[in-house]
Amino acid sequence: MINKIYKIIHNKYLKFFKLFLFLRYIFLIFFIAISLFLLIPKFFDYEKKKDIIQNILIKDYDIELIKYNSITFKIFPFPNLSLKNVDLKLGDEAFFFTTKDLKIFLNIKDIYDYKNSTIKKISLKKNKATVDIQKIGDLFIFFKKLNNKIFIQDLNLIFKRNKDLILEVKKINYLNYGYKKNKFEGELFNKKFKARLYDQDKKLDFKILNTGIRAKLNFEKAEKESSISVISKINILKNYLRLNLKIFDNRVEINESNFSNKDLSISFDSKIKIIPYFEIDNNIKINKINKQLFENLSLQKIFSNKKILKKLNSNNEINFNQKKLRKNFFRINSLNINLVNGRLIFFNKNIIIGGMTDCKGESLITEEYPRLNFNCTFYISDKKKFLKTFSISRKFDKDPLKLKVVGSLNLYNKKINLKKISSNKNYIVNEEDMNFYKEVFENILLKESFFKIFKKEKIKDFLIKVI
Repeated sequence: MINKIYKIIHNKYLKFFKLFLFLRYIFLIFFIAISLFLLIPKFFDYEKKKDIIQNILIKDYDIELIKYNSITFKIFPFPNLSLKNVDLKLGDEAFFFTTKDLKIFLNIKDIYDYKNSTIKKISLKKNKATVDIQKIGDLFIFFKKLNNKIFIQDLNLIFKRNKDLILEVKKINYLNYGYKKNKFEGELFNKKFKARLYDQDKKLDFKILNTGIRAKLNFEKAEKESSISVISKINILKNYLRLNLKIFDNRVEINESNFSNKDLSISFDSKIKIIPYFEIDNNIKINKINKQLFENLSLQKIFSNKKILKKLNSNNEINFNQKKLRKNFFRINSLNINLVNGRLIFFNKNIIIGGMTDCKGESLITEEYPRLNFNCTFYISDKKKFLKTFSISRKFDKDPLKLKVVGSLNLYNKKINLKKISSNKNYIVNEEDMNFYKEVFENILLKESFFKIFKKEKIKDFLIKVI
């Protein structure tokens, strides 16, 4: 019975088994042929094909191959040419990249005919590049215009200006295809960040992880021959910054921008020159401010970065949008601060209850112990109203008072030097009284810090002592 069943199966499936045995040899031959097809290119001399490979890179990616240590053919993960320790030049603007490993992935049908081949994609691993900060827009445009696939892994991007380090972004990963298309990740200030381009590369979302810092950028125009316009919304731990930028080759313009948090609200316009030297022009309007911010400032910390202060040239016009004095006895009406090579020059006008003041002065803040030279004039049109603000009752004539004070402040040691005090009534304070005012000023107004001079309680105590 078993033999009969075996004969039936054998007769019925004999042709199938013969076909299977035949296909086995076909598959083996096919496998050997494919293996030889992929293995033979490993023995080619690719040094002789250097010019052809370079022409393909220029044609498909606008990337020029400057030099490399070695070039080999690899099968896995897909057939590719692997170049080690490579120097590259990207685009017409000459962005120079060094990469440890450049892989050029070719179509399988082209691995024997490089002259007519096209590149499927390239990958650059362990890279480093140094870029002039003013060419950051050109670098962005270069990658934006790439139509062919590129994968950049572990890029350290250094931004400099006149050989000075401005910013370094580390471990950047980027590719322009697949489900991670136009997504960036890396490290900035030793913190990991993620970014994403979308809406036809016109918008960018940027986030530094675990810091509360997030930005949204809208690129209105990104063409090489003109400016780049960017509208950004930045949130840093509930500090909201909105910037409207125009980036040119030699300058940056910031228009109709604002910053706000629970203590401060400002709007501003700025012009930042990059060439021939770095200079900033700011026009700032302060809409709301918590005076506690001034009291917590430390001049030592502000002036500690002397190297930066020497290079920072700025013109700052500050206006205060505060119509009423309310609980404050004074408000700053306008303030001009100019900084040139470490020398600070200022001029300001203040509105006080019963009058006004204006001051001008200068200081070389890069000195070890900087002094602030000042020349201030106090106009008191209503003495009674002025003193009433401090709950001081004194009898004075009704004539307006114009008081001029010239001197200097040691910003760190809380010392004042009074050179001259005079009034509109031809009264000049003598040396003995000058020393008295100096002592009272230091013991009351300068007792804590420079920015706490303007506390109402302190000024009240000072006035009681000197009048």
